[in-house]
Amino acid sequence: MEPFSKFQIGDISLPNRLIMAPVKTSFGSKTGDVNHKHLAYYRRRAEGGVGAVITEPLYIDQIGREHPKQLGISSYKHLDGLKSLVSAIHEGGSVAIAHLNHGGSAANPKVTGQTPEAPSEVTCQRIGVKPTAMSVERIQEVVKLYAGAVGRAVEAGFDIIEIQFGLGYLISQFISSSTNQRHDEYGGSWENRLRFGKEILESIDNTPGLRIPIITRISATLTGDGSDLKENIQLAQWLESKGVSAIHVASGSTCDSPPWYFQHMRLPKGKNLEWASIIKKNVTIPVFAAGRMGDPTLIRESLSNEIIDGVALGRPLIADPDLPNKMMSNKDEDVYLCGACLQGCLSKAMSGEGISCLINPEVGHEGELIPKAERTKRMAIIGGGPAGMQAALTLNKRGHHVVLYDDGELGGRFNLAALPPGKGEMSRPLTTMINRVKKTDIKLHLKHRATIEDIIKDKPDHIVLATGSMPIVPDIENMENIFTGDEILNDEKNIGKNVLIIGGGMIGLETAEMLALQQHTVTVVEMLDEVGGDMEMITAKLLMKSLTAQGVKILTGTKIKRFKGRKAYIDGDQEDRLLGEFDTVIAAVGSSPINELEQDIRAKGFDVHLIGDVKNPRNILEAVTDGFKLGCSL
Repeated sequence: MEPFSKFQIGDISLPNRLIMAPVKTSFGSKTGDVNHKHLAYYRRRAEGGVGAVITEPLYIDQIGREHPKQLGISSYKHLDGLKSLVSAIHEGGSVAIAHLNHGGSAANPKVTGQTPEAPSEVTCQRIGVKPTAMSVERIQEVVKLYAGAVGRAVEAGFDIIEIQFGLGYLISQFISSSTNQRHDEYGGSWENRLRFGKEILESIDNTPGLRIPIITRISATLTGDGSDLKENIQLAQWLESKGVSAIHVASGSTCDSPPWYFQHMRLPKGKNLEWASIIKKNVTIPVFAAGRMGDPTLIRESLSNEIIDGVALGRPLIADPDLPNKMMSNKDEDVYLCGACLQGCLSKAMSGEGISCLINPEVGHEGELIPKAERTKRMAIIGGGPAGMQAALTLNKRGHHVVLYDDGELGGRFNLAALPPGKGEMSRPLTTMINRVKKTDIKLHLKHRATIEDIIKDKPDHIVLATGSMPIVPDIENMENIFTGDEILNDEKNIGKNVLIIGGGMIGLETAEMLALQQHTVTVVEMLDEVGGDMEMITAKLLMKSLTAQGVKILTGTKIKRFKGRKAYIDGDQEDRLLGEFDTVIAAVGSSPINELEQDIRAKGFDVHLIGDVKNPRNILEAVTDGFKLGCSL
């Protein structure tokens, strides 16, 4: 089958086999209502050519909410906004699918103001609050709430309903014996544990006027290791027997295996596709799969070889909403590739700021037109890192004449991002951004250190400094021959067996892991009480797990006081205390801006703008955002 052949789900025909997976946006409000950001965001994805759009999770009851800005379908007060949302998706050319969910023990009590509810008093590790075991009366009430939510979805105009049966949420919590410890008719046997889900499906089927295709999302494995795959094959077969029109296969549990739930870049690629293909062989209804499926080659191979029937894309469509249209036009090489870093799509959603994307800063701004420049101006950008490249791309898109200088190659310190263990996929957004720059008419001066004379000869209207930052080398008594984390990641130095790393942020910890895997003995010293404070949460946890397994010694609340030869001393209660003897010392204590040109440029009377690390050293996402905002404003 081809990606752009018709895809039948129940009596609804999709124009192609690419489906947008549910992704939390955090664009909403405390009331759970649709707003203009949602409409623009979803319309944009539909316009990109995807066959169907599954909404972000819609809560069916207040107590089941996951986050403060989640969209709701629990009340008729939500209906007008949902109707507008369906219209936006239809106007974009896609089928509209409502994703219904109740968080169960994974609901956020800080949002709901209530103790989470679940089949049993089994705490969701991510939430850390013991839930209330649901009474039979409450279970039956929630069954009715699902039916009511489906009724509102039908009234809103949705074409298909997706019900969450996996990923560690309420229905899944009833099905899994690890979270369902009941001894009544809703617990114990496989049949009893399915009863809650069965009653939900029957309540929908038996409600007059609710004739609409139902699909279910399941986890191929809740544990992440595939040990429960056999049970989930049984679940898929049971769902087919209950009249479900299609199975949407993800993996992981929001409570117990978040890296698999979020398909983190450190995990082995292709496992969920493998598991989904096994499920497909055991049912006759369509099966589509999510999980790092954004590579056009993988999409084509998966469908042409009939491994699965459809492909669900979440983050890939955040990174590039035009992915389907580009594939349809055989422009696979132009697709913006996601690096599965979670910096914008998870961290920003969890903080309540609203999702963003390292490779697509237009996310969340779809309703704000980026206007063509009223007058073409000459723009000089010094620095080809992520901030400089994004500023160049945005200014170029607006019609300005852009010249970009860099004393090396494009990418700046972004080039380091894919070097640490488990981060190889970060090369994808880097390569995407570089290729985008090279395909424009931006004039590039690379491998050349720009001088004032070089810059002003083009008579720029604006000069943008994006010269980045450089690692800080701390001033410690008698410290000699110290290297930086950047130098080690670039493999520029030969180092000894015993290594001391000063600094427990991202660079320090990633360098520690790389060296430990190379059989070095590594000690990390951090002045603060915690390490990894500048990292995305799941990435930090996975890295710390690896460091523990490799035997890396980490000392927090500790300061290197001085050296004597190869011996390092730290602060002690009465006097300096010997930490150990080290062959190599590596500094990873942060970065300082490289700003050698600003003063001279201003002295020449030019308008200068600082973006990225030269303004304030931060992460790649924030550098890209800086470049985008400046590009929109000039």
